[in-house]
Amino acid sequence: MVKIILCIWCVCLIVGGATHIFDSVYFGLLPYKFVPLWLNIYWSALGVIDLVAVFLLLKYRLQGVLLTLAIMLSNVIVNSIAYYSLEVISDAWSLQLQTLFFGFCLGSAFLLWRTGVVKQT
Repeated sequence: MVKIILCIWCVCLIVGGATHIFDSVYFGLLPYKFVPLWLNIYWSALGVIDLVAVFLLLKYRLQGVLLTLAIMLSNVIVNSIAYYSLEVISDAWSLQLQTLFFGFCLGSAFLLWRTGVVKQT
């Protein structure tokens, strides 16, 4: 069960990171010109940060769990601001999927954490 959960976490992070990297490669550095600079920097940085989280999940489980939870919490908060306050996101489906994944991460983090503690001792 832990391997399946870990696989889901890693696949979702890879898809998210790859999406932001693709945007940066295809549209150039800081590709989200339609948003404020702070949001453009945040979204662009996720391309690297998401992949760092995958590496940590595979090599240093506890740190990977913490980073992934921090990424997803900030992602849901920032994208909620982008959708509801700034109105720079036209539809909510991606925000809803991120919120669902964040809930899955919160609900399954203890399993990855527990196996990470056992692995490190």
